[in-house]
Amino acid sequence: MTKRTVNPQKASRVSVLSEMITRAKSIAVVDYTKMTPNQATELRKSIKAVGGEIKVEKNTLFKIALGKDVDTSGLSAFVFSYVDEIAAPKVIADFIKKNNILSFKIGFIGDRVLDQNDIVLLAQTPSKEVSISKLLYLLNFNMSKLVRTLKEVTFENE
Repeated sequence: MTKRTVNPQKASRVSVLSEMITRAKSIAVVDYTKMTPNQATELRKSIKAVGGEIKVEKNTLFKIALGKDVDTSGLSAFVFSYVDEIAAPKVIADFIKKNNILSFKIGFIGDRVLDQNDIVLLAQTPSKEVSISKLLYLLNFNMSKLVRTLKEVTFENE
């Protein structure tokens, strides 16, 4: 990306965005064209509840803060997930299913740029707690099978 000079009046907005980008574990860019103010408030509260933040800002200022030239054409809202990578995108995906008005444009995890399909797949990933509970269930189930098998083997040898 070519180095752009920032209007001094907008420099503070770029620095706020830069700080949000460095704190975020993941960022999703969504098109919010058809969203009503009530829906925006509902979405903002839902994202905040999972440890994220949504920010509507000019695409150019976001690109300058990001330091990459990415395609964010059109009206964009930037969703920052601070607690874990999938919490905020999952809220957006649920909101899309419920209202059918938003759409993912692009996403970021670390230095990796995610296309629309990748960010949708990320949003469909089970949460950390669900994944851990599934793993513990499988470990416990397999241990139980092992104990029953060993018990049967010892009875046959006696």
